[in-house]
Amino acid sequence: MTNDATLDAAGATLAETKLTKGASNRRPTPLTRRVEDTSAAPAQSGSLIVLTLRPNGDAFAGNRITLAQEAGFDWLTNTHAMGWKSADTGHEIARFVVHGGLEAIGCLTEIQLHIDPQTCEFQWRAGERLMEKLETYATLIDAYLADGFGSPLDKDALAAVAHHIDTVMELRRDAEAVARTYTEPSGEVREYSELSFYYAVTREAGSRKQSYQRVFFDAQPMDYYSGRAQGMRMASEVVNFFRAHKTAKLPLTEIIRQALERCETPHGNMRKAEVANVVSGFMEVIETLIAVGSRQLNPAWLTAQINRNEELQVTWSEREAKRKAALAARLRAGREAAKARRLAQGKAGAA
Repeated sequence: MTNDATLDAAGATLAETKLTKGASNRRPTPLTRRVEDTSAAPAQSGSLIVLTLRPNGDAFAGNRITLAQEAGFDWLTNTHAMGWKSADTGHEIARFVVHGGLEAIGCLTEIQLHIDPQTCEFQWRAGERLMEKLETYATLIDAYLADGFGSPLDKDALAAVAHHIDTVMELRRDAEAVARTYTEPSGEVREYSELSFYYAVTREAGSRKQSYQRVFFDAQPMDYYSGRAQGMRMASEVVNFFRAHKTAKLPLTEIIRQALERCETPHGNMRKAEVANVVSGFMEVIETLIAVGSRQLNPAWLTAQINRNEELQVTWSEREAKRKAALAARLRAGREAAKARRLAQGKAGAA
């Protein structure tokens, strides 16, 4: 990887040459640090991967920012840097690092791409997708991809880097699954989700066989008000989940269905500890979320969804009718062919 001292030294030489040419009495403009090397940058580690983009000619083609966005990159959150962030959480996966001084004087000849697969935001198939974006970006700015020392990387080398990143991500996913797995005193093995009350039972108590049974609403009978408070805490986990994720799905329908199935009474019981008391508090928050969301919902979106589903029903019905007609035609042809064979066999036997 090219270090800051090398970049600054090169920048100083180029800046002095360009700024003092034909004007020896002019004081060179002080160089800035790398504009995208901020305090929010991820700490460098032994697992950091640095790739570089080098121009095929004297300089990169076009505007590196707009072309990066065209290639699928964008501004990172809360930092002045371009890169790739998770569409689900908005957290950084990879970032571009450039020397601000060299770019300011039009001498930028290297764009670094930093990714630490061990510590960055998790992204499934991150390596494969990142290489696709980088190759597109390289084409747009008329550049080639190299390692941190500037040695060009061919297709096989880039595929190896992508495979390494994906392998690390898979290991992280498996490690996180292990970290979420807990063995109860009874021997039951549970793999928890981000919600404390929603998990999968991977081995039942007293059994050695693997299983998979999801529990969507795990709650114990509680007194009325303490149960309602617990239900509201559980609902707050749902709220926090949707605040933290933009695309990840939560089986909310199954959670609500199982919660209602566990209700002993419709509205809770002030004289007895029941799961219904927990459900009462949980559903009050869910109802409030629906009420608030209804006031914010764009009616045009809802109308579009209704129209789309009506159109899909028409398309589905037409496709099903054609499928059934084709099936009936094949069956009829099969019966006629069988009848013809029987007649032919009968005539052959009579002869």
